[in-house]
Order: sequence, then C-alpha cells, then structure tokens
Amino acid sequence: MKSGLIAFVVFVSFVMAGVAVRAEDADRRQEVVKLRTELAAAYYARAQYGVALEEIRNALALRNDYALAYNVQGLIYMDLREFDTADRSFRRALELDPSDSDTNHNYGWFLCNKLNRAADSIRYFVAAIRNPLYSTPEKSLQQAGLCALKAGDFVTADDFLKKADRALPDNPQTLYGLARLAFRRGELESARTLLSRQARLTSPTAESVWLNLRIERRLGNAENEAGFAKELRNRFPDSDEARALAAGQFD
Repeated sequence: MKSGLIAFVVFVSFVMAGVAVRAEDADRRQEVVKLRTELAAAYYARAQYGVALEEIRNALALRNDYALAYNVQGLIYMDLREFDTADRSFRRALELDPSDSDTNHNYGWFLCNKLNRAADSIRYFVAAIRNPLYSTPEKSLQQAGLCALKAGDFVTADDFLKKADRALPDNPQTLYGLARLAFRRGELESARTLLSRQARLTSPTAESVWLNLRIERRLGNAENEAGFAKELRNRFPDSDEARALAAGQFD
C-alpha cells in the first residue's frame, strides 16, 4: 500500500512538472507573439510595410487568435490600399476582442475615411469611448464628430465635437469641425473666431482657407475675401477648393 502511494506521488509530481513546463512554454510563446506584434507596429509607423507584414505573419503563426495582431494587420493593409483585406483584419480583431478601444477607433476611422461609410463608422467610435479603460477617448469623440459631420448628421456632430473640445481644448481638427457647423447655422462671427483659434495652432489648409473665404463673402468683406482667394490660388492651386473658387461654386 505504501509503495503504491509513493508511486502515485511520483507519477503526480512528474505530471505536474510537465504541466509547469508547458505553462512556461505558453508564457514564452505569448511573449514572443506580443513582441513580434509590437515590432510590426513599429515598422508600420516607419512605413516599412513588407517587414511589418512579415512580423505579423510570424506572430499569427504562433497564435492565430491574437486580436492586436489583426488590428495592426488591418492598419498595414489600409495604408497599402488593400481595403478588402484590411476590412477582414479589423473585423477579425473585433470578433476576438469586441471591447478593444484602439481597434474600434481604427476600424471606425477606416470606414469613414477610406470606405466613405461615415454613417456606419459612428458606432465604432462610440464603442471605443464606452470602454472605461480607454486612455484617449478625446480622439474618438473628435472623429465621431467629424464623421457625423461628413454623414450630414449635424446634431450628432455638434454633440461629439463639443465634447471633444472640452476633453482636449484647442485641437485644430475639432475647431475646424465646429467652425463648419457654426457656418452652416449662419453663426458667422462664431465660425470666424473658431478659425482664428485654429490659425494660431497650425498652418492653414485648403479647407480652412476656403471656409474663411466663404465666411468673409457672406459678411460682405470683399477685401478679406479677395485676400483669402489669393492665398487659396497661390498656396493650394491644385485643390478641389481652388477649382470650386474658379468655377464660382461657393455653396
């Protein structure tokens, strides 16, 4: 009886040692997957897409259910303009981790700005914002507002952009979005003030110069309008806004 007990204890010890080794191997594999994904993200940030994809393939070969790897893969294929593959990658990441704020934000941005599905994008920004662990909700508030504006949902756009401005004041993109909404409502002085705030923070774009021009036109300030028209022609001659100016399409 005693020898049988000893044999059983030895057997259990052997099994537990094997489990510990396997657990250690699993931890090591997980660390490698994480590191390869981080490397892929770093290469992506430097626009080294081939190397980034190779690192993602290596990561997914070790663990094909790692949501973050699919998120990074989606970003890479988005920049490569392989939109179908990017879409599948983002959706796979969200299947594996539906609450991940970064993936929700990235997929929303992709839908809005690459696939022109602005209305469809809003729910992903909202999902990102709802996560209490999200460290940068202001960027999703802003994008939700800008994409709602793009979709023609001006009430929703106003709500999100005002929240974004409170969360992170003086962001140039947020100010431009709020200026567009004020212009649409006929609040011309408010729109002008918002664009003045924006101008102190960043260089002008064709969009901001064009909006300034139209504000001055509506206010009847011909001299200011002419100044913005000259700036638009000289600095952004190939822009859609310069072509609209040439065609006299102010609305």
